[in-house]
Parts: sequence; C-alpha cells; structure tokens
Amino acid sequence: MRQRGRSDALAGAGEGTGAGVAAPSGRPLNLRQIEVFQAIMLAGSVSGAGRMLHVSQPAVSRVLALTESRLGYPLFERARGKLLPTPEARRLFAEVEQVYGGVQRVNDLAAALRREGAGTLRVVASAAFAQQLVPRALAQLRAGGVPTRIDYRSVTFDELVGIFLSGRADVGVSMVPAGHPTLSSTLLGRQPMLCVLPPEHPLAGREVVTPEDFAGSAWIGYPPDTPLGRALAGFGDSDSGAPAIEVHSPVTACAFVQQGLGLALVDAWSVTPAMRAALAVRPVLPAVGLEIWATHSSLAPLPLAGRRFLASVGKVLHDIQPPAACVQG
Repeated sequence: MRQRGRSDALAGAGEGTGAGVAAPSGRPLNLRQIEVFQAIMLAGSVSGAGRMLHVSQPAVSRVLALTESRLGYPLFERARGKLLPTPEARRLFAEVEQVYGGVQRVNDLAAALRREGAGTLRVVASAAFAQQLVPRALAQLRAGGVPTRIDYRSVTFDELVGIFLSGRADVGVSMVPAGHPTLSSTLLGRQPMLCVLPPEHPLAGREVVTPEDFAGSAWIGYPPDTPLGRALAGFGDSDSGAPAIEVHSPVTACAFVQQGLGLALVDAWSVTPAMRAALAVRPVLPAVGLEIWATHSSLAPLPLAGRRFLASVGKVLHDIQPPAACVQG
C-alpha cells in the first residue's frame, strides 16, 4: 500500500513520473538516465533538472518514468509540496556521484593533456641545430600558448639510435635518418652549406668560395664517416687538398675559425648572429646542401607535444631563412 501511495502522489503532483512503477525490466540504466537522475537530485525538481539539462520538463519526466520502470521501484516521492528522494535514490546517488567524479577527473586530465601533452617532452638534436633551429622552434611552441616541459640534449649521429632504444628520447632532429627498424625518420627540409672565414683571410674578399680556393689554405674538415663528411664528399675531392684539422661538429669548426685556425664549411643554422658579426660568411659553388631529419619511435605514436614541436620546426624552416645564408661579410 505504501508503494502505491508513492506512485499515486507522483502521478497527481505533475512533477514526477506520472505513472505507477512497473515490474523491473532487467535492462541496465543508460548514461542518459543516470544523467537525468543526477540532475533531479541536484536541482530538487523535474523542472529544475530540465533547465540544467536544457530540455523540457515532460522529456525529463519520461526519462525518469522509464528509469523507475527499469529499476522496479520509485526514486522520488512528493511530500509537503517538495519532491523528495527515496532511500533507494539516496543510496544510488552516492554511487552516481563517484562515477561523475571520475568523469570529471577524466575531463580534467584530457584538458591538461591538450595544454601540456603527456608530461615532459624529451628532445635530442645535433649540436648544430641547438644554435638556432631548436631554440626558435621552442619559442614558436611557447608563442602558441603550449607550456610543454622540455628535456633537451645534444647528441652525435652515432648516439641517436642508442638513445631512442634506451627510451631516453621522444623526438630527434638530426642531419641523417636513424636507419633502424624500430625508428621512423621524416625529411623536414634542407639547408645550404656556407664557408666561414676569419675576416682578415685573403678569401674574405671573394663573393663566393670554390673548391679551388681551398688549395693552399689551411682549412677545417670532417671525418668522411660523419654526416657532414658525407655531405661534402663531392665538394672538390681533387682540388681542395686535405684538411689541416678534422672536427666532428660544425659548432666546433666555427669556434676554430674564430681562433684563426683556418676556414670551414658549415651548415647555415650553425652560424649564430654573434659568429656572423665576427666572421666572414660566403656561399660556396658548387652549392652543397644538408638534410634535416626528424626521428621518433615507430613502436608507438609520437606524443601530442612531439607533433606540436615538429610542426614548430617545420614552420621555422618554412618562414625563416637561416640568418647567415645571405651575409656577405
């Protein structure tokens, strides 16, 4: 009799299911029914729940009626002009709140991942790209409002594979592709090679430097098995003679040139504004280019922060000419 009284009260109140509770259907509640139930509990009325959910009161009443039908017991009763939850509803609401708390935590995490990515982004790159390309790309990333945490380290080309295989890097920028079955490399662009000389060097007066100009001059080269050594393999094999000094990095080559140890061929991104002010910089003929590659693991997708970083690198390469490329001394 008490259960029938509850249903009759709801039917006459105009703010409830409007019908008696049928035998349970055995079907589980869906997310919409749970959402409507939570809204009624929070609002204290069907009309208030409708406003919360931006739907009509009859629509809320229909969902509530179906919910009670599936459960086989009423969730609310009218008492002294108020819609009151039954003990069963209060017990159920405690569980619903835990579910919605979990949903909120998922949404908060999703928003944080959108803003920052999945934690710290570990970037490795050739030392040459640490002079200008990588810092400009990171500045581009920050300018876009993405506060990504970065762990950066310079590596040599022969260290690249080992660093990725040991899980110490998410994305790399280098002069050569990785060449390993578990790594994926993408060509980002190309850059010109330039000749850097002490400003008082006899060749500083030339508009361009050729392989023949290297003959009889002390110059700084690279081992043939390095990326720069391979890139320059066809540049004046028989005309330029042998280098007086071999180094493994264009950054080191620029430092040696600044000390008057000779001239050198370096990639354009290695020549900083400070070096440009202190050295003579000339184009070379025949022109020599160096490739820029992005590398990441092929065993898992690149993190969102990594994709954003590479997009910033691509934008820098597209929008900004290496500053030293046009310098005439």
